[in-house]
Amino acid sequence: MRFCELDALNHVNNVEYLRWFETIRVRYVQDYGLTSYGVDDPQLVVRRQTADYFQPMFQDDTYILTTRTRLIKASSLIMEYAIHSGGALKAIGEAVVVSLEQDGKTRRAHYPKARAEIIARDGAEEA
Repeated sequence: MRFCELDALNHVNNVEYLRWFETIRVRYVQDYGLTSYGVDDPQLVVRRQTADYFQPMFQDDTYILTTRTRLIKASSLIMEYAIHSGGALKAIGEAVVVSLEQDGKTRRAHYPKARAEIIARDGAEEA
């Protein structure tokens, strides 16, 4: 935890959780082969994102951030996030991520290999 991530109450600011979700999401989609963010790769955009906060986090807290895909469709997926610290679940989140062509409008199907890996590794439900 960094000092700049704290709010006036000395808690981690709510927006920081969303930034952490983004950081792990970018690494996740690259690791699973959904995109490398190259000029010919799909654009993965967040359509919706939520966060539920259970307990505050403070400066110098260490944490573990996890993510997985819960549901995968032809050109979208639902990701889940969890943040644990001090043996407690501090927050959870969810994001709907859509795969688009480079025009930013037309849906693009996930790469079959990436889709299969997500189903195998995460146990994602298919729709």
